[in-house]
Amino acid sequence: MPIFDVSKEWVILIPPQSPAGRQYGEELSRAIDMLRKQARVLMPSPGLEDASRFGSDDSTPIILLNAEPDRKKSNGFSWRLGRDRLEIYGPSERGLCNGIFDFLATLGMRWPRPNEALSLDRGRVSTILPPIDRVRPWEYPLQGTKGYQPANTHVSERRRLFLDRTLSPKQREAWILWAAQNKIDGVVFPLPETAGLFAGLTGNQNRSRDSLVSLAETYALIVEEGGWDLPLLVPRRYFYRNPELFRMKQGKRDRRINFCATNPDTLDIIRHEAAKLFREHPKTGVFHLWPERGHERIWCACPSCRAFSPEEQNRIAVNCAADVLAEINPAARISYYEKTDEQIDIRPRPNMFGLTKLPDERDAESAGLFWATALL
Repeated sequence: MPIFDVSKEWVILIPPQSPAGRQYGEELSRAIDMLRKQARVLMPSPGLEDASRFGSDDSTPIILLNAEPDRKKSNGFSWRLGRDRLEIYGPSERGLCNGIFDFLATLGMRWPRPNEALSLDRGRVSTILPPIDRVRPWEYPLQGTKGYQPANTHVSERRRLFLDRTLSPKQREAWILWAAQNKIDGVVFPLPETAGLFAGLTGNQNRSRDSLVSLAETYALIVEEGGWDLPLLVPRRYFYRNPELFRMKQGKRDRRINFCATNPDTLDIIRHEAAKLFREHPKTGVFHLWPERGHERIWCACPSCRAFSPEEQNRIAVNCAADVLAEINPAARISYYEKTDEQIDIRPRPNMFGLTKLPDERDAESAGLFWATALL
């Protein structure tokens, strides 16, 4: 059985001029240091060196990290272990990160969800270490000497972690680290609410969000926006002056749960609010715009809307936002949610892709959708 000997004087070679590569190298160095402490091997942590400047003889055990900096979204990787050499390669920095944590997982290391941890250390979850071999505790067995995952860059098939709106900054930080450790492709931030409890983010909140986005980008996680946020494009503050913008229920207008998707004034407001949103996030490649959480099929019953199914009303609204996005950022995409076997005559726009699972549903994780809930 192949082994990884933590008692060797490993040197980690990082890609030149790569901040993310250095971050990954530090994570790998910390992991090896943890394994050494568990095995009671008293050695300093493996050092990091620039691969383009490092020179040594063939006897130096090295861990070579390599990535192509121009391909940011590819999640594939490969790694191989020799006697005194470990090579981990990713066609992107995201793939390199996946390769590092795949190798550590092959050693037996595990990273529980933040809300499954008993304690937190500055927002970071204690790693569950593999069992120690009682004869040579510094040698950690692997199932094989190679690891490989083909790249998957299709936007609809990314593994995503959706952050709950109620999470604190420290909790979000813990989940972002968990996403990097567990080979998640992207982190989805909820949109700020324009009305109600979360209205008007303060400067401190904005700075906190910016720092969390930077943390996600440090691990080369793809940052996306949205979730159950389609109703935010029709702010509730309009209800008292224009109740006809909102859903009709039993002959009366109700400001709760979605809105009236066939009212031309509603669609004008969606265009206006969507334009502000997309311009405020010019670097975002994917926006998720789903109906009200838990009420995805509850839409308007006014005379005009009754001609359309809930899914068709949803498509009318999301298509409206997608048209705006196509003008502002043609490369970006919108995800929408629907789950029905009925034929829908309204076609989605080319810059949209559909989801049949939501991250809080059963078996959603098998579809690559993870839900970050509050820590216990």
